[in-house]
Amino acid sequence: MVDGHQITGTFDSLAEARAYRNSKRAALALDPDAQRVLESRIKRHDVKAATLSKMLDRYQVEVSSKKKSAASEAHKIAKIKRSDLAGKSLYRITPDDILAFLKGLHRDREGPRQGEPLSDTTKRKLAALLSHLFTIARKRWRMDIGNPIKDIELPSPGKPRNRRLEDGEEARLLDELGKSRQAAIVVPMVKLAIQTAMRQGELLALEWKDLRISGDTGTATLHDTKNGEQRIVPLDATACAILAGMPRPLTGGPVFPIAQQALRVTWDLACKRAGIVELRFHDLRHEATSRLFELGLDRIEAASITGHKTLQMLKDYTHLRAEKLAHKLNQAAQGAA
Repeated sequence: MVDGHQITGTFDSLAEARAYRNSKRAALALDPDAQRVLESRIKRHDVKAATLSKMLDRYQVEVSSKKKSAASEAHKIAKIKRSDLAGKSLYRITPDDILAFLKGLHRDREGPRQGEPLSDTTKRKLAALLSHLFTIARKRWRMDIGNPIKDIELPSPGKPRNRRLEDGEEARLLDELGKSRQAAIVVPMVKLAIQTAMRQGELLALEWKDLRISGDTGTATLHDTKNGEQRIVPLDATACAILAGMPRPLTGGPVFPIAQQALRVTWDLACKRAGIVELRFHDLRHEATSRLFELGLDRIEAASITGHKTLQMLKDYTHLRAEKLAHKLNQAAQGAA
């Protein structure tokens, strides 16, 4: 090692190796040109070694692991590492490389939707992760690089989704889910999602010890929510009946013991067989939130159930059916008369 840099060579004896080392140290101390040559060699080595794949590994350990969204981000990192871009040096990735990467993104996991292009929203999320990686590399790891994501036009974020269950879709979906191997888990899980507006991650994290049920009322305590705050969800008679119909292990544990990937495959296959297009599990939260308003709850009451932090966020998840609003207007008019 010379000034913290490794210099390699092959010699017949240890004495010759030490003499070579000492001569290099002396040359670096007396000759500025020798120092520049050494720095150039080190630079070339760093450029070659700093592949996107290796930097993503470092990012995952030092940055992602400390985030609440670590598990979700791990999937994004794995997807980027499966691309051709992962083998390029961070120093040599250009805006055109990023654009080509985003354009070529598609679903590569096994399932009914394998091979389909990813949504613009997903592409924006992957681009945001890469942008943060370049920022961390420059500011924290002191790498002399720019941020190519800043020099491209990202896909449009799109409008908030307003997908709800249409006529007959709920029955067809539950019927197809009931034919799956995981029917005993996914059918009550979907029913409870529609009834309570709980997120997929909240349902997967729900344990039997978090439930308090007495007769036809109860509560579900959610410890690990998206906004990081504990939330207590009220359970009505329908929700209590759904949970009462499930087998409850004596040892407790998760209410819905299924992996997220297995749930996604089961969901996609059921939607395909039911002839249901562009319906995501998260759309059940839209459906449930809208139904709360259609039942007559005000925004404060609905937000206490769904866990939305702002009324604008709650509005984005609320899509009332015009027909039901018309009926409500008729009822109000009759009452006034």
